[in-house]
Amino acid sequence: MVWLTDKSPIIQSNKPNKIETLCNQVYYCDGNAYLIPRGTLTDNYTIPLGINKSKWDARPSHLHDIGCRYHQLILMDMPLYRLTEKYLRYIDGKLICDDIPIEYLKVVPITFNKCNNLLKRAMVDCNIPKWVCNTYRVGVNFNIGWLFTGKNNIDLSNIYKSNLIT
Repeated sequence: MVWLTDKSPIIQSNKPNKIETLCNQVYYCDGNAYLIPRGTLTDNYTIPLGINKSKWDARPSHLHDIGCRYHQLILMDMPLYRLTEKYLRYIDGKLICDDIPIEYLKVVPITFNKCNNLLKRAMVDCNIPKWVCNTYRVGVNFNIGWLFTGKNNIDLSNIYKSNLIT
């Protein structure tokens, strides 16, 4: 289990408390390559009480935010060697992922528990201290927002054209 791309640069969004990712991010876990498309709007980690939300690597929170918003994730439907040979490259010393053609992408459902477990796993793979990973994993169990989301499907035909709002 490994992040195949480096951290994405981000910019501040016009939406309150949201930032926008500028590059695609890819997480590889249990034989699946998950895509976080560029343009994803996120709040990084949702933490109450004004705690610093940017202290830890935010890539896991971006993946979790998509799963929570849509109850779906985006998988790359191609062998890992093809992904690494054709779509991953270095720019200024950072490993980035070019846009993946939509014929190589598929949207898959994710359950509440699997989404939360994936967050923890992705955090561990970023070398975030275990006590932090465990604290977040317990905290996301209280995400009542899950009950009010998941009504929209991810539209693959627009993932690079418009913001994937989380």
